[in-house]
Amino acid sequence: MTAGPSLQDLSLAAVHARMRVAVTRHGPAAPLYAWLRDHLGWPDGGVDARDRSAKGIRPRVALAAWAAVGGAAESAAAVDIAAAIELTHEFSLIHDDIEDRDLVRRGRATLWTTIGEAQAINAGDALFGIARGVLSGAALPSDVIVAAARRYDAACVRLAEGQSLDIAFESRSVGDVSLEDYVDMVRRKTGALLGAAAALGALGAGATAATADALERWGEHLGVAFQIQDDVLGIWGDPAVTLKPAGHDLVRRKKSVPVLLAAADRALSTPLRNAFAGDEPMTTATAASLAAAMAKRGLGDACRTEARRHAESAQAALATASLLPGPGAMLAALAQQAVDRER
Repeated sequence: MTAGPSLQDLSLAAVHARMRVAVTRHGPAAPLYAWLRDHLGWPDGGVDARDRSAKGIRPRVALAAWAAVGGAAESAAAVDIAAAIELTHEFSLIHDDIEDRDLVRRGRATLWTTIGEAQAINAGDALFGIARGVLSGAALPSDVIVAAARRYDAACVRLAEGQSLDIAFESRSVGDVSLEDYVDMVRRKTGALLGAAAALGALGAGATAATADALERWGEHLGVAFQIQDDVLGIWGDPAVTLKPAGHDLVRRKKSVPVLLAAADRALSTPLRNAFAGDEPMTTATAASLAAAMAKRGLGDACRTEARRHAESAQAALATASLLPGPGAMLAALAQQAVDRER
């Protein structure tokens, strides 16, 4: 295996360029592609918001996995895999925003609020098809494409399973969802696509199925750690950095890890259940008071400890894969960044 590119070489610029090409088409259906570009952060005639607001962990994982098994730098196939993964993630966000009734995404109006639910659903469906087309069109041997497509499809089903469980949690009482239930949901909803990103990047560069399996497990554990940190930021994050309102997840009554831990805390259980009762939106004042009480009880620190525990499980899975030392360290660095990030 030859040495891969350095971490600095894993720029998202080429991935973003490939994504732009995929969602730029002309003809009678041109408005659909304009809507997709708007959602992706490239509104026609507007401010390019993509590089400023998108985390980009999924395409970075795909590119790092490609490099870690000896894939050549500047490969168009690696860019296609990374772009397909990120387009898939973005398709899921379009539908997720509709299902969660979210009004803001990365500091901008969500797509469904500007073009309506029906057209936003259709746009998300189109983006899913585009993503799969980018993957199947990568310049790779046909047997590799078939193997990658099978993993990709399985990951998309697991993603939908996770979203189904997440929506189902909304109708359950706050004390009726266990931490184990939540981790299982997140391993599907967030972990499946991160696992696919790592596995597909490795497969595309010629890795064995065993290495791809190890990287898939790494990605699933990373997904749990990543989501727990998202939960922390959803309550205590700086709105100027996260681009979401303060206490966003509490106002939405999201059953996140901090909330599940609060439900099991004797000092917090009653005020939490009272705040989560009823159908009216939680006031920002109530959310702020609850967030402060949770922080005082050390739940923010407890969540960060839980995120680090899953990051360590990810690293244990990584240790079983056959990787180049230098590029392999990129994956370890990405796992650490996932739990240290502030947005």
